[in-house]
Amino acid sequence: MAMVEEAQFWQAIGILIKNYHALNKKIFEVVITRVEKLEDGRPSESTEDELSKALKEDPNNRTCTSIKIGFKLLPKKLLNNILGTGTVDFVERRYDCQFASDDIEDFSVHLFEGQFQLKSKQNPNWLEFVLKPKLFSWSQSKQDESKVKSLGLVNVEKYNDLYKELKQKHSQRLLEYWKTAQESTDPLKFIYEDLAIAAYLIVLWSQTQSEPKAFADLGCGNGLLVHVLNAEGYKGYGYDIRKRKLWSLYPADTQQSLIEKPVEPNSFRLDFPDVDWLIGNHSDELSPWLPVLAGRLNIKYFLLPCCPYELSGAKFHRRNTKISAYQDFFLYVSQVSQECGFEVLHDRLKIPSTKRLALLGIKRNNTKTIKDLEYFVHEELAKYKSGESEIKLREKEEIVRNCTQVDKSIIDALVIKIFQQLLDSHEDKWSGRLPMREIAQSLTKEELSGIKTECGGIKTLLRNKHEVFEFCGGDIIGIRTPKPTAPAIQSRLTTKKRSCFFKLHHPLGCPLKDDECSFIH
Repeated sequence: MAMVEEAQFWQAIGILIKNYHALNKKIFEVVITRVEKLEDGRPSESTEDELSKALKEDPNNRTCTSIKIGFKLLPKKLLNNILGTGTVDFVERRYDCQFASDDIEDFSVHLFEGQFQLKSKQNPNWLEFVLKPKLFSWSQSKQDESKVKSLGLVNVEKYNDLYKELKQKHSQRLLEYWKTAQESTDPLKFIYEDLAIAAYLIVLWSQTQSEPKAFADLGCGNGLLVHVLNAEGYKGYGYDIRKRKLWSLYPADTQQSLIEKPVEPNSFRLDFPDVDWLIGNHSDELSPWLPVLAGRLNIKYFLLPCCPYELSGAKFHRRNTKISAYQDFFLYVSQVSQECGFEVLHDRLKIPSTKRLALLGIKRNNTKTIKDLEYFVHEELAKYKSGESEIKLREKEEIVRNCTQVDKSIIDALVIKIFQQLLDSHEDKWSGRLPMREIAQSLTKEELSGIKTECGGIKTLLRNKHEVFEFCGGDIIGIRTPKPTAPAIQSRLTTKKRSCFFKLHHPLGCPLKDDECSFIH
């Protein structure tokens, strides 16, 4: 391991103090409750910002000799928080961490001859293989001061307590709804994500004294967020162009709050005059329109943008290729919000999604008029030759584009052709491997055109036939070797419904016995 300079050591300790949860998956967040500096032999109360500043100071010019830190660990599941104490010793170049719980181990970190020296009474493996590599990584990282802090607009402790309460109260019933509706989406992701968003909004509303008279969730999808907020006493409605299977399973009051209606930006009108908050929860094509609609109505909004789209409904045109497409789109929607007169707030949610940056418009700048807003929208649409009457968002009938709509005989012929091509590559007796590009080049234009419009084409076809093909890393495709299915798992799966592909088409047949294979022999 490379040598660590003193400034790098204290950078790593600064990150460790606030990010212990990165080392322990049972912990949700760290909350610093007290900071006491010892300077010129005199103790004094200090702040979290002063702590960060002291850790970044030049070691040769530092006057502070030590800092004591009180903090709370907020567990993800346990009811009670765990208290802890950290001691920064600048003279000894050492950090000691102690916890008021036997479930979490005390430890110390010392910089000695350019290396991290770690000590604890137990669990040396955790020190060596978890804490030490993390500290070294943190010591070498470049700190991005502009990065949006997670849950920066809400009280993290209140949020965590409420999130645990909502999970306890709602998750089991929502899982039952999912099973009854036979939804194909992952229930754990959607349920925990929307419970987290509900907890965030409730805490935010209480802290900013901006609780809604009523809210409207535009592009509400399965209506889960509307249902949870309604159940927690917040009046609100959900709009979506298509009714979902889950809607009919919610209680009657939630069902009445879910409205099957397209949200066409220039003609859409709310059915309820008391709505004073708009919500866009991964609202796809509607995302850039949320600030515009909120500005027109002079109400507040919360937006968690997802897939990037223009105001026209077309795919987002990149403005800045030096950053990620998601960051670029996020900055664009922030600009739209500012042009609509909002004082834009940013936050980073803790949800099971890579798209977790949120925008909030709670206050508007009175210097921006509706005329200014409409002029900006008109100019933005004109850039991409979209007249205001030509805005095209989502169709009511969703087109399925996953190769399932292609004629079965075409799919079967392509699968056999690709399978034979892999066999002929003769990597071994069982399975050949080829680059995807070589497979695609072997197919005729007619064969490719039959699946190209199916959103993914050849790659989607190969993924759908995962019982036959496997992705071997990079661009390489191979033939999957069948594995026996455990009886306990087999009983939960739909098995013995189709003939075994390998039994029919592989020259060596299927290597599995009849009772081991999920398909008919």
